[in-house]
Amino acid sequence: MKKVILSIVAAVFAVSSFAQDGAKEKKTPEQIATKKADKLKTELALSDDQRTKVYAILLESTTKIQAIKAKYPNDKKAAHAEIKPIREASDASIKAILTPEQVTKWEALKKEKKEKMKAKKAKKDVDDDND
Repeated sequence: MKKVILSIVAAVFAVSSFAQDGAKEKKTPEQIATKKADKLKTELALSDDQRTKVYAILLESTTKIQAIKAKYPNDKKAAHAEIKPIREASDASIKAILTPEQVTKWEALKKEKKEKMKAKKAKKDVDDDND
């Protein structure tokens, strides 16, 4: 009986993992802003007031960015051109809310994320060349 139950559980996990590999779930701007604000609250030790303000900024910018991405589904360069000023404005607004120590930490986090993305892109380019 235990083997049957374990087999069923294993099958369910296998099927669910294949289902997740398919289309990526589209998150709402609220979900994205909440996740980012919570992450910043933890990493930068934001107060509840700071987190609320950061969430509002992130929600507004995420909503605008998703609209732009929908407007240019096949033209990443055009989308990026419109998205860049929105990100710069939201970064400036967030920076105004943070303390100098938090700004320093935040800049370090952004730099680290940028380096990870470059490394990931470089790895993808190498993998594509090998195919």
